[in-house]
Amino acid sequence: MRFFTLHERPGKAGGDPQVVAVASGFSWWAAIFPPLWLLRHRLWLGLIGYLLLSSIWGLALELGDIAEPAASVLALGLSFLIGAMAADYRRWTLERRGWRLMGVLRAGDAAEAEERYIRGHAVAAPPAGAGASASPVRILLPQQTDAFPRLV
Repeated sequence: MRFFTLHERPGKAGGDPQVVAVASGFSWWAAIFPPLWLLRHRLWLGLIGYLLLSSIWGLALELGDIAEPAASVLALGLSFLIGAMAADYRRWTLERRGWRLMGVLRAGDAAEAEERYIRGHAVAAPPAGAGASASPVRILLPQQTDAFPRLV
């Protein structure tokens, strides 16, 4: 099981909310295929930055006459950094686009996290005719509490 942050698109009244679950941790797809991963998640600024950085990087390696093994190690290091920071960059982009962070929960995959959030949203939804003063949405958390053991 992984931890997911749940982001909701603002401004949608009534019905099921539009929710995106972003998994925490390392992203192998982002590390192995950075341009495709950036395209798939519509991270346009990241794609432009990656292409510019790759072009400058390739030019610097060519002009600096860097040996092939060293260039490969540097490229692997860059891929590792992209995979490690992929989820954070995706969260930052969602926030910049106006999505609200609604909470964190633990689930098996993104679909399960989104479904649990929507199910919890339907349970906690205010009755028809209730104003904006209704209680906030509650995130359903698993009953297991040993995810972060306390030191006594």
